[in-house]
Order: sequence, then C-alpha cells, then structure tokens
Amino acid sequence: MLHGMFGGLSNYDPIIDYTRNCNIIVPSIPLYDFSARKLSIQKLSSWLHGFIKELNIENPILLGNSMGGHLALDYAVQYPDIVSALVLTGSSGIQEKDFGSSFPRRKDREYIRKQAALTFYEDLIDDVIMDEIMDVVTSPSKLLNMLAIARDTHEYNMERFLPDIIHPTLLVWGRHDEITPPEVGQTFFEKLPNAQLRWIDKCGHAPMMEHPKRFALLLNEFLIELPEIIQTKNNSYSL
Repeated sequence: MLHGMFGGLSNYDPIIDYTRNCNIIVPSIPLYDFSARKLSIQKLSSWLHGFIKELNIENPILLGNSMGGHLALDYAVQYPDIVSALVLTGSSGIQEKDFGSSFPRRKDREYIRKQAALTFYEDLIDDVIMDEIMDVVTSPSKLLNMLAIARDTHEYNMERFLPDIIHPTLLVWGRHDEITPPEVGQTFFEKLPNAQLRWIDKCGHAPMMEHPKRFALLLNEFLIELPEIIQTKNNSYSL
C-alpha cells in the first residue's frame, strides 16, 4: 500500500481490519531522503524495486492513493513482470489539482487546513493530520522536496503508457474528488486495457479513509476474483 505526498502509513489504518487473508505491507516512502533535484516518481520506483527485492516480495499487488498510485503505475511500466495487479484510488498520473509552485502562506495554519480539507468530501482534518502537514510546509528542506515531487507528478504524464499496462487493475474513485476529478478515473478506465472502475458516493480524494468499509468490500471482491481474471487473461494470450 503506497501513500500520497501528504499521506502517511496511517492513511490505510481504517481498511486494515476489513482486509482479510492478505500480507499487507505499507512502506514509508522516503520523500525526504533524496535531494530535491534528484527526486522523481521514477527515482521512487527504483527505491521501491530495491525495497521489494530486499523483502523478497513475490508478485505484489500494488495499491496506491494519489502520488502512490502514480508510483504504482510507473513501477508497473518499469517492472511489468514483477507486478500481479494494481489498485488505484485518486491516482495522479494524468491530471490533478495544481496547488501552485509555492506555499506563500505556509505558516498560516488555518489557510493550510482549508487547503488540506479539499482532500475530503467531509472535513476529516484533525490536529494530528494538521501537525504532520505543518511539519512539512514549515520546514524549508521538506517543503522543497514536496514541491519537487509535486512538479514531477504534473510533468510526468502517464497517459501514453496506459494501453501497455495490461495488469488487472481496480480503480476506486470518489465521485466528489476535487484533486483528481471523476473524469480522471474515467480516463484511466478507458485507457487501461484490463481495468474495472468502482465509484463511491459522497467521497473525495481518499476513499480508503472516508469510506473504509466500502473501500475494503470493493478491494476484497477484486482480490477474490483476481485468480480467475489472471487465468482468463493468460488463456486469451495463449490463443
């Protein structure tokens, strides 16, 4: 499970208890371990490949939200034989809301809170989340890295690669996503050759946080069907 730019490991806590019979790994993506000029989605893919190899993870299913979805897509392009399937929710890679190239009011906690609240249909921003965000935007070095990866997600458009990503893919999209709007999810569905799209009403950019039970139900259904999907796909290729 791969988190987004302002996300963290806890983003997936709400669905863990509802996800059965899975080996779940949620790595902390090292957004601040690289210099800003070297930070990119493709650089993070190389890091993820090393992480998967070090832990001897075989045939992973990559689940990514926002930037994490972008990372999952790039990894599937770079290492297609390693990935079993993808689950994308509010993924960047085609289009996402541009918050600009700077944070002119980065010390204004209330302003930042209102911007962060755009992530959700219902405002789920609490003091814990705000403390994590403020730690990033008030740190010059962390903010520089955040702006660098944000810039890369805008510049690294993956639409041309989508027809070649043949992995079974579940798309879970909030109907009220303001950051990667519904038309983005629809484009992924139309361009990815082996995708299914599921909508969640009254939901924004982070369905696994806003509607964990519904999200987990869709995920579990996909995982149950996955062996049959893969077998059907392999049989069609053998023909």
